[in-house]
Amino acid sequence: MNLSKKHALLVLGVFLILLSLFIRYKVSGLHNTDMDLFLAWYDHLHQNGWSGLADEGFSNYPPAYLYLLWFSTLFSSWLEPAISIKLIPTFFDLISAAMIFLMARLRYGIIAAFALSAAFFTLPTVMLNSTGWGQIDSLYTSFLLICVYLLLREKPFWAMLAYGIAFSFKAQAIFLLPFLGLMFLKRKLRWFQFLLFPAVYLAFAIPAVLTVRSWESIIFLYTGQVDQFKNLAKTAPNLYIFLSDQYYQPVVTIGIAIFLIVMAIWAWNYWRAKITLTHQFILFTALTSLSLMPFLLPKMHDRYFYPADVFSFATMLFIPEMWFVPVLYQVISGFAYIVFLFSMPAQFVKTAAIINTLVVVYLFRKQLISLRRTNKLQNIL
Repeated sequence: MNLSKKHALLVLGVFLILLSLFIRYKVSGLHNTDMDLFLAWYDHLHQNGWSGLADEGFSNYPPAYLYLLWFSTLFSSWLEPAISIKLIPTFFDLISAAMIFLMARLRYGIIAAFALSAAFFTLPTVMLNSTGWGQIDSLYTSFLLICVYLLLREKPFWAMLAYGIAFSFKAQAIFLLPFLGLMFLKRKLRWFQFLLFPAVYLAFAIPAVLTVRSWESIIFLYTGQVDQFKNLAKTAPNLYIFLSDQYYQPVVTIGIAIFLIVMAIWAWNYWRAKITLTHQFILFTALTSLSLMPFLLPKMHDRYFYPADVFSFATMLFIPEMWFVPVLYQVISGFAYIVFLFSMPAQFVKTAAIINTLVVVYLFRKQLISLRRTNKLQNIL
């Protein structure tokens, strides 16, 4: 790359960062009903301090996040509560951007990697989810990025440690679990390394338990979240958005069965294929896992495709011809977000669901074709 191109990329990267900071400042004042809930948790910890963590009923989020929320109350004299809450996920956006930089460095020069990480930091759904909405999807997704990056660097122990941290922030980290299972089938991971992620979750629970909170309330925290809503889709851009909740129980059962069948087909083809796990193939497999799970499963929420938003961008770094996938995920998640955040018509999320169906079919089909083509070549050889 010549000097003029490097200079242009550097200027572009700086411009994108400044643009992102400006937009984030503008959307930081957005309010929503989720923020009312976060503010109630903030007030509880502000009034009761560290000992407030002992209360099992004030929040249904895991201790790992509540520690950060408690820490943010220490700055109550300088920052408004809503800003403090939103700064937490915004900080993890920076961690994600750093991981995008490190991934890009595996393929591109340092200036190009900087411009790409700046572009990631400016993605609309990334900015809106964290700085606008105040949600914490960036927390667990940043550690999913770290997990996959460490697998690219062939450091499985540290990868599973990072996955354990991701799971400690949000149960939705399980969307990457099929990918990790496939890495196990290909001997990139050992069975005992999977013990790390529940171990890390329990380790994060220890400070809360020392405040006399019960182990039971923490161990069964995520199972309690599963039954919190009786909806087939909470504004989620998948096909369940078209079905009535009056069919909740049979559809949930059928949906889980379909999910298990698709995962079995994927795992069988993956196990049989004698493939070389290149950086491209590893990232593409991670993206497919993060797209398939929330698409096939019922009871999903609008934000559950956030990891797919992030990993579609990361995958594009290694497979540039898939540039349209991250673009489409910005549309998909963006349409889902505005229904909740700006009270837009539900037709937006239904449109997003149709687009998402096409993207998921493309990803799954592309992966299966690639695996079967590999098998055919192996048989010829």
